[in-house]
Amino acid sequence: MARYWAFALFALATLVANAAPAGGKKEDKKEEIILDVKDKLTKDDPKDPRRNFASKVHTVKLKAGVNYTIDMVSGQFDSYLFLDDAAGKQLDQDDDSGGNLNARITFNCMRDGAYKIVCTCFSDGVGDFTLTVKRTSQAAAANIGHALMVGKAAPDFEGDFALNGKAGKLSDLKGKVVLLDFWSVRDASSIDGFPRLRELSKTYQGAGLEVVGVTFYQHEYGQKLAFDKESGELKDIPKADKQSEQAMLQGFAAHHKLGYRLMPLTKAEALKAFDAYAVNGMPQIVLLDRKGVIRLIGVGKTGQHWDSLEAEIKKLLEEK
Repeated sequence: MARYWAFALFALATLVANAAPAGGKKEDKKEEIILDVKDKLTKDDPKDPRRNFASKVHTVKLKAGVNYTIDMVSGQFDSYLFLDDAAGKQLDQDDDSGGNLNARITFNCMRDGAYKIVCTCFSDGVGDFTLTVKRTSQAAAANIGHALMVGKAAPDFEGDFALNGKAGKLSDLKGKVVLLDFWSVRDASSIDGFPRLRELSKTYQGAGLEVVGVTFYQHEYGQKLAFDKESGELKDIPKADKQSEQAMLQGFAAHHKLGYRLMPLTKAEALKAFDAYAVNGMPQIVLLDRKGVIRLIGVGKTGQHWDSLEAEIKKLLEEK
């Protein structure tokens, strides 16, 4: 799936703005069908040069800042989708994300305009198909992206500072079962998960589990914060930089008794990592096996995920 840095910036900035003690985000609009057509590929249809097979083109108007899911469904041939802009520049393609013989593209639109959806096939084939374009919420789009990520290699990222461990690349931890927790100091739901994360780290670290709390430098998004040890709360300060924020994080971690590795990412690295893992809500947990393959993703208030998460951790720790 294609990813867009501008959307990552928007998503991460939204997380910062909404990561207040109350926690949570406003709900996005429900799914809305933009296009739903039944069509047919025939031997007389023009061939798309990228596949050299019969194709049909449907043009649809999309809006900036909206997430769309494009599905091509057929039981008669193996579907293949291309998404092009009005000038014919390819933006994305897919042949199997819809499962079975179907294709799916999830698209974060960054610009108002007309877009061309090219419906073709993976191998030479003809027959009926249905094309649908739905407006989906950020959460729904993220869920789709998460489902596609499970079973694939975890995208790498790197931190230049860490508490309770060494800073470095995620890939340095291959050989261990890794539990990533994407979180923020200003998100109440993230804080609610700390007791269970402490428990998991304490119980399974000796068996090969590494818990890594992944966050970002707040001052790079205009949030100037310090930690008041007496009140146990964050407070605004006139100026902040990387060093002052690292000190804030140390006080915060000590107050919440976080003994597992915590790693804040720079703005550039956070944009890359949060985009790669489709983090549109916090906390988000991602469980990796010893080979660095994603095995489970959970989002939001994680209480409902703990039992299944712990069971999966036990299973992965037994794998060698």
